[in-house]
Amino acid sequence: MIGVIASVIAGLVLNEYVMVIGPVVFALSLKNRDLGLVGYFLYILYSGSKVVAGDVYTYGELMNALMVAFSGVLLLDDVLRGSVRFRKSELIPTLFILLGLVLPESFLAGGVLYFIMLRPDWRAALPVIGVIVALVLLRENLTNLGASGQAVVFGSFALFTLALSFLMKDLKRVEMFK
Repeated sequence: MIGVIASVIAGLVLNEYVMVIGPVVFALSLKNRDLGLVGYFLYILYSGSKVVAGDVYTYGELMNALMVAFSGVLLLDDVLRGSVRFRKSELIPTLFILLGLVLPESFLAGGVLYFIMLRPDWRAALPVIGVIVALVLLRENLTNLGASGQAVVFGSFALFTLALSFLMKDLKRVEMFK
């Protein structure tokens, strides 16, 4: 349920009320997982296009982009789990996310804390670490590209490192729409 709460809080903080429909996407996943994934796909495409991030080297723009990203990933986690149960491990991160109404940095701290509590495989961090390293190393070159150029470079880099991390692990095939 942390993803549903995060999407609503992020929508309120960013004044993008399209993100408040996160609970509807979650309700779809309770009815049918495949329908929930299709709903999530449409939701994340539409909400991502509404919240436009400018220069990633501007603090406010970076915060907005990170709030959309964190709330989207947390909502995807809820859609994939498909349970209404609120777990004990979500309590402290949820409090941080709720505090995000007052202090947006708290929202990000709650998301990071939740991901750390999940104890993910180190390969899951490769795309994130890669983008951070690219941000630092390529700052001079990327500042001149503008927002759209930065989005293309970082999106491509994230997809490349994500593909590499998937190639390092055996994947199970899952059929959709059984």
